[in-house]
Amino acid sequence: MKKVSIISLGCPKNLVDSERVLGELATKYSITFDTDNADIVLINTCAFLKESRAESEEVISEFVEKKQKGKIDKLLVLGCYPSLDVEGLKRKFPSVDGFVGTNNLRSVLKAIENGGVFVDKTPEYADLPRLQVTLPHYSYLKIADGCSHRCAFCLIPKIKGNTHSYDIDFLVREAKALSENGVKELVLIAQDTTQYGIDLYKEIKLIELLKELEKIDNLEWIRILYTYPHPYMQLLIEYIQKSKKIVPYIDMPIQHASDKILKAMLRAYSKKELESIVSKIKESDIAFRTSVIVGFPTEGEDDFKELEEFIEKYGVDHIGIFKYSNEFGTESYTLEQVDEDTKEERFKRLNELKERLAIKRSKSFLGKEISFIVDFYDSRLKKSFGRSIYDAPDIDNVVIAQGKLKQGEIYRGIVKEANPYEWVVEIKK
Repeated sequence: MKKVSIISLGCPKNLVDSERVLGELATKYSITFDTDNADIVLINTCAFLKESRAESEEVISEFVEKKQKGKIDKLLVLGCYPSLDVEGLKRKFPSVDGFVGTNNLRSVLKAIENGGVFVDKTPEYADLPRLQVTLPHYSYLKIADGCSHRCAFCLIPKIKGNTHSYDIDFLVREAKALSENGVKELVLIAQDTTQYGIDLYKEIKLIELLKELEKIDNLEWIRILYTYPHPYMQLLIEYIQKSKKIVPYIDMPIQHASDKILKAMLRAYSKKELESIVSKIKESDIAFRTSVIVGFPTEGEDDFKELEEFIEKYGVDHIGIFKYSNEFGTESYTLEQVDEDTKEERFKRLNELKERLAIKRSKSFLGKEISFIVDFYDSRLKKSFGRSIYDAPDIDNVVIAQGKLKQGEIYRGIVKEANPYEWVVEIKK
């Protein structure tokens, strides 16, 4: 039996796609996670930014060379990059056997067997079996893909099309299967989770979905990522407060806090509306993660200071900071650009603020009791590593406890030492 391996680049949404592809391929091929031991290699690409496309091309080039040396039989390129520019990829990499777009995962088997191009902006309903590759106790549930917003800086609608949701019954079945496989923490993702169901049901159905997921016995934590500052957030915050399973955590990228820049970005909210939502998050003792862009075209020093002051005022718990990347095909491509030195200076200033806020926040947890889930045990250090209820996998803070604790179990502990991004806890007996 031929051996297949996949390299998954980019975000957790891509990772779920890779798991679905592997689940489908496992019916006809042997799966290996060692590309040196594979006959067929799939590369699931990211294309959101220049940097991500460059990384994708670097990985493709590496495996083109391996194919030319006879180390692998077939090479396929999947995901966002073929959806964005399959013709460009074909010209750059003529020896790649097949290209499959992010909306065409059902065609991967055909592409392996026959080669060719399978790229269509019309999404397929990719309700494929999944081969989970995360740690056994947590997994991502991709509830929708595509995006119906038209932010000036973003290529996602060109790559994936408008929002397309998976129906509630399918998502509950998938969540139950993950739970039966040992998953205790389910992380909901989409391009915009707060638009879930708008295409299928003609209204937002995120809370209805959450109610069904909460009925699954073995799921203990449900975490929501990638929300949008929409009025629906007020209802979602109230629902999280009442829930026993949805953790007190919201990821809501705001991108900026200046009305001038929000308007230029084509974001569908004002600073005042943003403040109303963020105030409610913080008043509700919900951890708040966000993402922002510095150096967006026309951003002046006053605009940047507004963003800086907003982040400090609301004590953002976790923040991803990105320098604006000018992407061909976006609305902002032709706007007056901010020079790179200014972008870098603002990026540095915001990261310094992030560090100060992280120190202040961590100190506020000293002596407090927290819930945390164990991700792994390091036998060399004789310590267990995990995350608190306020931290998402891979992107947020780490909790450290002495000794070997059971992977995937949820414990209570007292914070005894608080570094900016690491908390040392003592287990509460």
